Amino acid sequence: MATAERQPVARPYRGDAKNVVVIVMDDLGFAHLGSYGSDLDTPALDRLAARGVRLTNFHTTAICSPTRACLLTGRNHHRVGMGMLPDLPANFPGYTGEFPDEAGTLAQILRAEGYATMCIGKWHLVPRDQRAIGPFDMWPSGLGFDRYYGFLNGETNQWTPNLVRDHTHLEPPATPEEGYHLDADLADQAIAALRELRAASADRPFLLWYATAAPHAPHQAPPEWIEAYAGRFDAGWDAWRAATLERQKDLGVVPAETVLSDRPEWVEPWDQIDEPRRRLYARMMEVCAGFISHADHQIGRVLDHLEATGELDDTVVVLVSDNGASAEGGPHGSYNQLGHYISDEADDIDDELAHIDDLGGFRSSGHYPWGWALAGNTPLRRWKRYTFEGGVRDPFVIAAPGLDAGALRHQYAHAVDVLPTVLDLLGIDVPSTVEGIDQMSLDGVSLLPVIRDARAPEVRTTQYYECWGSRAIYHDGWKAVTDHVNQLTVNERNLIIGSHDFADDRWALFDTRADFNERNDLADQEPERLAELVQRWTELAEANQVFPLDDSARARVMHLRLPWLMSPPEPSYRPGDKIHEVTGPLLAGGYRVTASFAEGVGAGATGVLCEQGDWIAGWALYLADGWLCWALAGKGGAHIVRAEVPVSAQVLAADCQVGEDTLEVSLTADGTLIGRQSLAAGIPLAWAPDGAFLTIGYGRPFPVVDEYRPPAPAPRSLVEVRFATGAPPTIDMDAELARLLRHQ
Repeated sequence: MATAERQPVARPYRGDAKNVVVIVMDDLGFAHLGSYGSDLDTPALDRLAARGVRLTNFHTTAICSPTRACLLTGRNHHRVGMGMLPDLPANFPGYTGEFPDEAGTLAQILRAEGYATMCIGKWHLVPRDQRAIGPFDMWPSGLGFDRYYGFLNGETNQWTPNLVRDHTHLEPPATPEEGYHLDADLADQAIAALRELRAASADRPFLLWYATAAPHAPHQAPPEWIEAYAGRFDAGWDAWRAATLERQKDLGVVPAETVLSDRPEWVEPWDQIDEPRRRLYARMMEVCAGFISHADHQIGRVLDHLEATGELDDTVVVLVSDNGASAEGGPHGSYNQLGHYISDEADDIDDELAHIDDLGGFRSSGHYPWGWALAGNTPLRRWKRYTFEGGVRDPFVIAAPGLDAGALRHQYAHAVDVLPTVLDLLGIDVPSTVEGIDQMSLDGVSLLPVIRDARAPEVRTTQYYECWGSRAIYHDGWKAVTDHVNQLTVNERNLIIGSHDFADDRWALFDTRADFNERNDLADQEPERLAELVQRWTELAEANQVFPLDDSARARVMHLRLPWLMSPPEPSYRPGDKIHEVTGPLLAGGYRVTASFAEGVGAGATGVLCEQGDWIAGWALYLADGWLCWALAGKGGAHIVRAEVPVSAQVLAADCQVGEDTLEVSLTADGTLIGRQSLAAGIPLAWAPDGAFLTIGYGRPFPVVDEYRPPAPAPRSLVEVRFATGAPPTIDMDAELARLLRHQ
């Protein structure tokens, strides 16, 4: 080396490269931001709109993961295997839940350009069987992000989220009682990551993908943010829709001649709702509004940090929602939304009213009624999971150096267009290879011509839609859409008017340039045009791997693609273990749980032996002052079976036998029955929409019942906890004692 000529080292990134921040909101409706006509307090995002360009004709896929796939890859969701949620990946090319290697992401492209890449918040792109310990190909790290902090599932409890840092599952850094809330934590983590980057490199460009959980259920926010909206929604959703439309007209977000879409008959007129339910429904909206404003504040902290460091003006900032406002709360909403996913039981209004003071807080996993979803999408028809405009037309803001601050654009656009638009603003060509792999063509096109010129013609003229059987197509200003009803929940199946069979679906036809919100169906007047559009949809569906169609969860379960799901038949765990629900024992058919100790439990023993879920929905086996307790929590309240434990007992067990509408729980100590009770209850297939970890020897931040206070560590003599599912076997005491001796 001493005699070799020094060779120059090329800089790994351009010195004038702009930063990129992509903000993805969750279930944010067309009318939820102040800059789109809302009266909700969203000052941070409204400031972003004032310095950027708002699109009023931007579209998504009507649901979460597929839209994120479009945003990240610039390709149609079915074409990259994300035709539906990766919670139920199916063994068909359009629904595997895995991107092909030929579909590189924005993060992979920018990382190759020398960018630092950071992902914060919701991900929801990992197949169900890969969320515990990988493979990590579909985790953020496998798709181009250097750093990740957030949650992998579709939603999570804002107070006690299931967090991941890079590849490691972890607990929140503080407790709810200490003031923890996920949205604030995400902002803290984003700012910390940016500060760490600048401490090491003064000018390296970055991509920050910032995906808040709000306002996706559960609707949860600090009480002061909720109370700021007290009384603001007492006039109801009909009045709010009307007032919002007028504000939208004043802003130019909708044409001046726009009339509200009809309130469908399955949404109650506010003036026909009794006073107790009005109070309940208004409170549910107060909670959601507080949730949105709180999220806005946290996003504002990140943008303020960039402004304080002088970087905001050199940053491309994109704001998008993944779909329209959600109606998954059904006609009445709920303080515990899980029931709508796992049960067809009718809502208990008296029970909901009894929990009105819990809404938004620690003991609620709430969602508002679908009347507020309709309002959040003002003036559009329908909501999330439907391909009417209320499901697919969403706020979109882009701010970057040189753009027309505060401008509006009304040309059609779609989520697939975001990647090529960002690359165009950065001066980066779409690469033909990513990480050495030849790439498939993009479906998206750059929107820069229309962003820069309000008079420019549309650059995207055709787009197909399919979401859980709901189908539509846009072409040159015309849109055809089916009346297919989503079959996921009982309220939709029973109340929403439309087709429940693909063979009977009716296509409607709208001239979107004259009919902003699909009020005037022209199918009968223009049958030839409609037929052409339906044929075009079929051709695009075939080209993009949309078939076979499905509108429920049942058929997807039959074709589940879970090659990595290999749970042990009778798992054994040690104290401190934390087991992902996907890889843990399936308890719904009944089970035996056995806790073994190195010595007698002694007098007054206390602590959690195992726990799954919390007081919203969950179960636990624990000791309380020398009593063995098995607890089950759910929407009907808590059930506790208890029995006093002999101080010399070393093997404690609970047998749960599932009958028809009953659950018999037997408690034993060293093989001897010490307690038994029959309950009018059952064990659900899932404890939480985001999955509930099974913990051994300690409890997570929220308990299943108030008899113990987390973490409530188990006695130190606890050696292991074992599970056997199905009919409980006889305890072999000799084998148990031999097992214990091996752990001495």
